[in-house]
Amino acid sequence: MVELIFKRFTLNQRIQHILFFTSFILLAYTGFPLKFPESWWSSWMIASVGGFDNRTLIHHLSGLVMIGVSVYHVVYHILEKPRYDVLFNLKDIDDFKQQMKYFLRYSDEHPKYGRYTFKQKVEYFGAGFGAVVMGFSGLLMWQPFEAMKYFPIGLIQIAGLFHTWEAVLASIAVFIGHFYDEHFDKFLNMSWWTGNIPEEEMKHEHPLEYEEAMKNRPTGNMEHLEHKENNILITGFGKIVFTLIFIAICSWLVWMSYTILYEAIVNYIL
Repeated sequence: MVELIFKRFTLNQRIQHILFFTSFILLAYTGFPLKFPESWWSSWMIASVGGFDNRTLIHHLSGLVMIGVSVYHVVYHILEKPRYDVLFNLKDIDDFKQQMKYFLRYSDEHPKYGRYTFKQKVEYFGAGFGAVVMGFSGLLMWQPFEAMKYFPIGLIQIAGLFHTWEAVLASIAVFIGHFYDEHFDKFLNMSWWTGNIPEEEMKHEHPLEYEEAMKNRPTGNMEHLEHKENNILITGFGKIVFTLIFIAICSWLVWMSYTILYEAIVNYIL
């Protein structure tokens, strides 16, 4: 069976995405043990990267990579080819309402999204907001005495609090929200590596963009691919493994968010 595939991400965009999520994972992996030093998994995670000094080095370098790729991403999109369809608009409100009706079975019609859904826009700008908060607070924590020359001491003191809260919030958004939408629900999604999405996904997720691409098919950004059926056993086993890892990470993040919230209520409210 031959099907169409659509080029969704350029090589430049894929490299940016890989650098961003790799640095994010390394930051989470080397950052959370510092917040929960008494936990059994904390010492194991620190030992797995070669000790505390290596943990600190990896964390700092990963932070610089995230800041660097974030700045590059903004400059790249401003100078290369600005995409205004990634911005929020009134149609997103209508799409949200229709999505709720669809989920609640008040309508059988799925929202007709363009290139970006409202969920993807939220994730996109959420990642940008998180990078700013994490990057700024991280730099303040890295060089606190130097930072006190330019910023109030109170800002330096609460930087760690914002850094931790944003780290947990971002991890929940990425590992639960983003992973569920883009990987758990579309297993096995390799668009982050190939840059391509199949025709069925294009029709379902981005029908307006699909219709526009088909109108301009001679010059459309698509190609043919020989479709091969996946081995059911291999795919099923992969889904089981992915599901178990997904549930474990989600449970871990929920526990950490509860712990941090409880600590914040006790220390700053009560």
